[in-house]
Amino acid sequence: MILFLALSQVSAEQPVWWTEESISAKSELFGKAQARDAQAYEAAQDQLAGARRAVGDLELADALLAPDAARGRYLGELDRSLSGQFLRLQRHTDLLGEDYARCFGAAVQRALVVVAEGRTVVECTQVSAVERAMGKGPRCPGTDISTKVAGVIDKDATLSAEVTSLLTVDWPTIAVKGSVQPVVPFLGAERSVSVAAMARALRKEELRELDDAREAAMEQISEELESTDRATKEAGVKKGESIAQTWRSGVAAVGAGVWPELKKKLERGKRKGAPVDVALCANPEALGGCGVPDATREALAFLSGE
Repeated sequence: MILFLALSQVSAEQPVWWTEESISAKSELFGKAQARDAQAYEAAQDQLAGARRAVGDLELADALLAPDAARGRYLGELDRSLSGQFLRLQRHTDLLGEDYARCFGAAVQRALVVVAEGRTVVECTQVSAVERAMGKGPRCPGTDISTKVAGVIDKDATLSAEVTSLLTVDWPTIAVKGSVQPVVPFLGAERSVSVAAMARALRKEELRELDDAREAAMEQISEELESTDRATKEAGVKKGESIAQTWRSGVAAVGAGVWPELKKKLERGKRKGAPVDVALCANPEALGGCGVPDATREALAFLSGE
């Protein structure tokens, strides 16, 4: 009897605990908010990826061709627009995350008062590296009240109203709007072919190596670029400019060999249906193209069948 009483006393002194992971997984309100915003975030990321590809193709085309001040200004404007929209998306994501953390955090605190019923409550964060790798969440001595807390916050009128309000907030739309650009003289002027697509068709590996080298070099200075120290950041920016110039020089060298080769191939294949009435278009169709019919697919089909 004495032993039983002693064990009961120890059990009574064990705290009740909760985990953020469990409450988030079991709360219907949290799941609803997460599903909506995850979908919106993925859509924004897809838009961002598409815009980056288009501006990247323009950047590649600009480097492949002879320098042109007007094209350089146009590229600069689109690049700044894309950078600004990316920062707005990032800021929106951060602010929304802070809003959700605030309102759900307050709701959890209100729910703990109800569920704990005066008992000692702790947030459990203990999880070993092995358990984490196995996908297991934290566990602590005592009683897990996460499920009960999730049930209470789902009935919290204040939280429900806050989540409803947050779900009405529109996510930023990523859209880089270009304009029709003039063609670059080549074999003709009735149609055009994509500069980026033609170069990749003829020099895919060379261009990939240049891209990989640039990416690796930029990765090495990422900490400098993200530094809060002004001098360190400025040094990183200068290194970035040097890396970009090295890439441009390499791409320009590739371009010097691409256009004579493409011209020869198309002229030689005229009788086989190769398009020879084409100019070069640096501006991707997604950014407005060059105002004449696009013959890129026709040209690529011919080159692949040579």
